[in-house]
Amino acid sequence: MNLTSTFLMGGQPDVHRYAQATFHEGTHRQAPGDSTPWRDVSSPLNRLKGWWLAPAAKGSMIAAWSVTLVLGAYCFFIQQDAKGTYLLNNVLLRTLHEETLRADANQERASELRELMKKRHVEEEIRNEEHLKAVKGFEEYNKKMKKGAINYELELSRERARADAVHERNKELVSELLGVRQELTRVKKENKTLSTELANLQKISRSLV
Repeated sequence: MNLTSTFLMGGQPDVHRYAQATFHEGTHRQAPGDSTPWRDVSSPLNRLKGWWLAPAAKGSMIAAWSVTLVLGAYCFFIQQDAKGTYLLNNVLLRTLHEETLRADANQERASELRELMKKRHVEEEIRNEEHLKAVKGFEEYNKKMKKGAINYELELSRERARADAVHERNKELVSELLGVRQELTRVKKENKTLSTELANLQKISRSLV
């Protein structure tokens, strides 16, 4: 009934209360009489103040910051604990590696010492055998020397007699050599006198000619 009366009056009903808005004003313009916080607040700072003054906003922000701080502290302590555990593991691994290297070096040194002891034992056995052989050879040589001692003494006495005879002969040769030297000096003197006399005779003969 109302709809027919409206059509009869010659006017069309508004399909929407924003139907009279132009494109320049925007299709989302509030209708006259509507009140919203965005139309009542003048600046962004006042908007922030208004939002902060709301109890729900305060509680949510405090709860959010509290949760953030708790989670941050928990994560920080977990990170520090993990860092300490990581450093401790590194130290333990380094120590284990060093101990392993030392054990390997000690094992190699022990094997080298065992080989060296074996070599020395073999060398000592060889030296003992050589010493025994040398002792046996010396005993045999001593026996031979004892057997030939008498012959050696006889030969030594003969050599002494020969040496004495040679010594006497050498003395005689030395005395003869001294006599020959004296004779040579006398002959040299006579040769000098003869050469001087010959030179005088040559001078005299030249003067006579």
